Amino acid sequence: MKLEDIVTVRIGRNLSRGNEKNDPTLVAYSYEDLMNDLDGSFLDSQASSYNGNQNHKDGYLSSAGDLVFSFVSSKAGIVSDLNQGKVINQNFAKLIIESEHLDKHYLCYVLNESYSMKKQMAISMQGSTVPKLTPAILKELEIKLPTIVKQRTIGKAYFFLRKRQALAKKQAEFEEQLFLEVLKQLDQ
Repeated sequence: MKLEDIVTVRIGRNLSRGNEKNDPTLVAYSYEDLMNDLDGSFLDSQASSYNGNQNHKDGYLSSAGDLVFSFVSSKAGIVSDLNQGKVINQNFAKLIIESEHLDKHYLCYVLNESYSMKKQMAISMQGSTVPKLTPAILKELEIKLPTIVKQRTIGKAYFFLRKRQALAKKQAEFEEQLFLEVLKQLDQ
């Protein structure tokens, strides 16, 4: 089944045009925000029922729990409470699931890690000078859906793995800082 059969792809707003680029109140959702959402904070704070200004800028604001996809990095993530209210720009799309037979955590896993999906993306981007997934290519990707129970299990495990990897990385950084500080004290 094609992704477009079960997901609506809403492309972000072009912030380089008109008044948006001079508006200091608009904070764009960034690749760094995506990676932080994917690796860290989402499991700590469950998606809230944030409804603030959904109609602002035709729904281009992020809400906690939104599934977003970066066309530049071909990575998907779920917006955390920390990044709600930021403007989704044209390098991203919100993926709105239109079927109760698809779990958003599973879709995030499939887009980021599935060999089949990566292969489809690579084939679709062959010949491009700058390999970048387009909305049209994204919509045409084929996805196989296991049972919803299996999807939820895989999706939940994937996010726990991502969080565990992020925590291990943080721990290693703290240990390095500690050891360097001890060495600095010994050297005096």
